[in-house]
Amino acid sequence: MSAGLLAIYSFAGEINLYPLVYYGLRAMANRGEVAVAYLLGHRGLERLEVDLSREEPRDVRGVAAVGCVYTEDCCRVEGDVAYCAFGRGEVKPEAPSEAAAYVALTADGVLYAYRPPRLWHLAVGAHGFDFALIATETAAIEVLGGEVRRSLRGGELLKISRLGVVSTGGEQAGEVCAMEYVYSSRLDSEIDGVEVAEVRARLGEALAAKVKNSLDVIVGVPDTGLYYAAWVAEKLGVRHVPGFVSTVRKRSALLDDVRDRVSAIQLKANVVKHAARGMRVLVIDDSLISGLTLRHIAQLLRLRAGAKEVHAAVAAPPLRSQCPYGVKMPPDSHMVFNHLEQDTVTKALELDGLYYLTLEEFQRAIGVRVCTLCFKRR
Repeated sequence: MSAGLLAIYSFAGEINLYPLVYYGLRAMANRGEVAVAYLLGHRGLERLEVDLSREEPRDVRGVAAVGCVYTEDCCRVEGDVAYCAFGRGEVKPEAPSEAAAYVALTADGVLYAYRPPRLWHLAVGAHGFDFALIATETAAIEVLGGEVRRSLRGGELLKISRLGVVSTGGEQAGEVCAMEYVYSSRLDSEIDGVEVAEVRARLGEALAAKVKNSLDVIVGVPDTGLYYAAWVAEKLGVRHVPGFVSTVRKRSALLDDVRDRVSAIQLKANVVKHAARGMRVLVIDDSLISGLTLRHIAQLLRLRAGAKEVHAAVAAPPLRSQCPYGVKMPPDSHMVFNHLEQDTVTKALELDGLYYLTLEEFQRAIGVRVCTLCFKRR
């Protein structure tokens, strides 16, 4: 999981920016639970802790703000500059960075946004003539009522001030992190003009071609697995039903501690017994790391709901290596395919069958240039 970056610039002067900051960051809560922002007001740069779990009627006035959502604080202050960044690489606000995306705000009222040549995405939009909006996810711009203008080019630096917007550098962006399409991004976002939903639909259709068993029902693991499940079901002509109910939205893949991950799985997937009782069930998930999620899901379906058979299909190749560029994921030692062959994995996860896209099938189906290092054992 990568961070969600946000920047807002008010051309109308100082206003209450807190609602825009809150909802802009809340729109990217799929990327983590820690939200931080810096706002430039009459007292200079001011740090804002944002509680994504509740709306607050706060009046915090300023002309510009930068912020991020992640599993940890990814904003910093250096001298008279506040910046929020993600990626591996040195960040120098007002200058390019080799492998990090950032948004930065200076004490004299200049906003910078930078997208590196590859891996990470930033989009720019506007709310009429009043605001410039920059975000990792295009959906965040739309949630704020803005119009998405375009994605930044790879290596492009934007400078925004009361005098206007200046762009320097940039060319066609290189490959994007595969997990942005598979898991990290919102379903209603776009990356370089390509809908995330469209890519996931293609992956779902490719995954359906691998399934050979006779089935009665298909269910998706909340939340990301649901869209894949719909397209697999459409392709196979099998009924697709909601098989689980979430109590809270948690991304279990972001957690390192096994106990925390098991707890998160239970909170996001309580089984609907009627959907699976006596059925041959195919469970669809986005990715496979340790297998804890699928094993727990299989046990719920079989023991609590009384499923006749439980098969699983995963939209991406199994993960085998931690990302060298900073994406949050468990260590290599937690990745089940680094220790077991597929037949043994299937048995260990208490499944009757397991399907996933190979790296070659994944690259053909996804249809865009992506980094796939996490799917390769190093």
